[in-house]
Amino acid sequence: MHPVGRTLTGGAWKWLICLAILAHGCSEETPDYDPTVRTMLPDVAPRPDAGPTDFMPRDAAPLLFDVGPDLGPQVDGATFAPIAFDIQTRVGERRTASGLENRVTCEVLDQTGEPIGGVATVIEVRPDTGFDRTEIGLIGQRAQEYEVTCSAPGLGLRDATPADWTVLPGVAVRVTTRVDREALQAGESVKVDCAAYDRAGNLTTPAGTFQPRIDPPPSQLEIGADNRLTFKSAGSYDVTCTLAGADSAPGRTVQVSPGLPARFSLSRFPERPVYRLGEVLSLVAVATDRFDNPVPEVSLGYAADPVLEGFGAGRFRLAPEGRYTVAAWVDGPTLGDIPLQAELEVVVDAGGPGITCDDPETGAAIVRPAGGVGELRGEVADVSGVQSVTVDGRVAELQADGAWRSEVAMPWGLNVHEVLASDGTDTSGTLCTFFAADTYLPEANFLDDAVSLRLGQGAIDDGAPDRPLGSLGDALRRVINSRGLRDTVHQAALAQNPVVPNECRVRVLGACLFRFGVEYRDLSIGGVNAFSMRLVEGGLALRTTIRNLTVSAQLQGTLSNNARITAREITVALTFDVGLRPNLSPEVRLRQIDEVTVGNLDADFSGFISGAILELAFSAFEGLIRRTIVDALRDFLTDNLNRVLSDILGNVSLGDLSQGVEVPSLTGGEPTPLTVVLSLSHLGLTPDRMLLGVRTKVDGPNRIADRSPGVPLPPGTGRVELPGDRNLGGAVQLGLLNQILHRLWRAGYFEAEGGGLVAGITDGLPEGAEVRLRLPRAPAVIGEPNEQGAAVRVFVGPFVATVVYPGFFVEPFRVELSAEVRAEVRLDGERALSFEAVTVEALHLSLNDGTPAQARQVLENALGRVVRGVIDRALNDGLPTLPLPEFVLPADLARFDLPAGAGLGLRRPRLFSDEARWRLDGDFGE
Repeated sequence: MHPVGRTLTGGAWKWLICLAILAHGCSEETPDYDPTVRTMLPDVAPRPDAGPTDFMPRDAAPLLFDVGPDLGPQVDGATFAPIAFDIQTRVGERRTASGLENRVTCEVLDQTGEPIGGVATVIEVRPDTGFDRTEIGLIGQRAQEYEVTCSAPGLGLRDATPADWTVLPGVAVRVTTRVDREALQAGESVKVDCAAYDRAGNLTTPAGTFQPRIDPPPSQLEIGADNRLTFKSAGSYDVTCTLAGADSAPGRTVQVSPGLPARFSLSRFPERPVYRLGEVLSLVAVATDRFDNPVPEVSLGYAADPVLEGFGAGRFRLAPEGRYTVAAWVDGPTLGDIPLQAELEVVVDAGGPGITCDDPETGAAIVRPAGGVGELRGEVADVSGVQSVTVDGRVAELQADGAWRSEVAMPWGLNVHEVLASDGTDTSGTLCTFFAADTYLPEANFLDDAVSLRLGQGAIDDGAPDRPLGSLGDALRRVINSRGLRDTVHQAALAQNPVVPNECRVRVLGACLFRFGVEYRDLSIGGVNAFSMRLVEGGLALRTTIRNLTVSAQLQGTLSNNARITAREITVALTFDVGLRPNLSPEVRLRQIDEVTVGNLDADFSGFISGAILELAFSAFEGLIRRTIVDALRDFLTDNLNRVLSDILGNVSLGDLSQGVEVPSLTGGEPTPLTVVLSLSHLGLTPDRMLLGVRTKVDGPNRIADRSPGVPLPPGTGRVELPGDRNLGGAVQLGLLNQILHRLWRAGYFEAEGGGLVAGITDGLPEGAEVRLRLPRAPAVIGEPNEQGAAVRVFVGPFVATVVYPGFFVEPFRVELSAEVRAEVRLDGERALSFEAVTVEALHLSLNDGTPAQARQVLENALGRVVRGVIDRALNDGLPTLPLPEFVLPADLARFDLPAGAGLGLRRPRLFSDEARWRLDGDFGE
């Protein structure tokens, strides 16, 4: 008998019978499950070719429970109903990242602990701000601890044990900078504090490493632990914390002043072996601190012995004729209170040359006139006896006061013009020597696009496989096949538990006969994910296909089956804008989401389940994949592909030159340290290519106190479009080589007045011969057009040499000369650069007419050998490797199975040249 007042409906009797004959199954005509039903997000369109999903295994046994289309609990027709006794709060994950949705489930329980469905509940959160509500739960914004409580106001129930929920900071999107001081002296340090914040403004710990960016990059900088920067280069610097994939807030300005004077140098202007009577001489003095920073506004004293008439500070009128010692010194505090002074010898001769070059002046550097033709002007000393003046064999215009003028060609480089004056019987002559260039780069400035690299589509992405790395796409291909992608999506899915709340689905006589729920357990990716990247205008289009993504779950309640649903393909296509920020760091920013599609889903539910319960489970999992998992995949790809691209593009190196070089001394003394400071100057993308430009500045000691017009740039210097018929191309502006030679000069590398030159340079000279040099101007190079190789011409002078040569010049003989040297350029392997077949093409000596022909020949031979040896050493030691840019993989990318420290760049290069640059082509790779 059944209890009084209760009746068993036909449906209830059916379930009791079904339970009794569980092993034999049940049958009742119920609506079949339509596997074509899909739950779609509004912004996710199904693939056009996606057909019905075969979600059941073909060999599945007949399934038992078919409860019809009503997904709520089944209640019999009796009057008694379950009595609500308690309410419990459950969150999908106790700890979630800011911005990640977390499911909240309120379970109303009866006296036996069975969940009761269909009860109106309310979710209370304390504190009541810092989060957003969704249809299924909460999205934490502010990182903090929350208390989540479920209540059922209609039943008077409230959870006495609320759920704890911790919102953690999300991915870093913004970086700020603080410094502990903004003014310091060279050699002192500043502590830089970097902080990262997520999209909600929470302070977060970034996945990558902070990198301090200093603009302009100082040549002498030490980066210690905890981002403590020791500046040895004086100047004003903008210090900014950077993090790949995150924007940087404005940095902090640090002003570094030079220390007390520690070194002192002095030079003459103009520089001559012998000065004409009455000429005005200027002394150029520079005091530097212990790091070779010039100390401005230092108090100086000047004197001449014997006394010369002064024409202002450091200027003297050279009269009468004779030999003088001019001196300068620091008149003020110095490092260690050591005296700092320098002396130079000056010879004044009343005879002097009878011809002067005044405009351009000998030794001057001028801007080349348009058309390459200009006017040369000067004077002859003895007007009454001069009948004619010729310049390079052409008659010049001679004025009654002795002034002459002539139109001459002024090509780029060293201009040497022979000027002869004749009285009809005797002829005297001189050389007017000056340098002409279209543009001079201030020596403290960067040379934009000094090195450039062109990447065609094949270098951007050459397709699978990705070992060894053969393109930028290969590096990203490893990212999307890394463990990190799976782990990120797994955490997002865990926060959605329970996927289906564990509730009573069938009741008979008030007792729950069938309870059902689903818990997400794990996720796996069973295939090799596909990736492609292509160039678009101003950016890169990326397409990723995740293959065979399988979600595993555990059924809860009456059943304990395992369940798996596999998405055969999930495709996410994104387009990123790629360019440079105002501070010249690379910026990779999401432009748009082009496509998000989910392919067919395959379901595998072990055990007995069918009908509405199956539809409930499948629909829930389909929603999990199409919403939560797709969103997590999209966010992972957006954040990490952005981050990796920024990391790679921002870590450009010139190989060994980026680390600095030690150039051996010409006289056997201390080497000259050089540092090539670089940063990006251009990053432009079109559908055909990516063009990357690197700017350079060469730093080193400041030991020569002499005026400089700057670094001469060969004609045609500037950004250039490299040939488009090659997959990869590079260019090195020869202005970079001129920067190196100019810095060597400024560092005193070419000064060999105080000691003999090293062996190798003076080979072939007899025992006892000695040559000493002083270069008042830096050498400069220009390229030779050559489609089969590369060659350069080097201009040196005018400079002063002092020669001792047994049998000819027993006493030191001073002579002014200039030279033009040619060198062929060869690559040894991929990076080693050598200058070969170095020859002196022209050598010009300024000698008076009384010098014997044999003595002239001795001078030409000796000085030719020395000039050749000096330029050979300067080229090969100053630029030992080809400055090809390459992308160095930062250490923190090792988590994506990328080889930390490896370089991606031009491999197996071939070298060609024109006047302004070396051109290269080759292959791209690791």
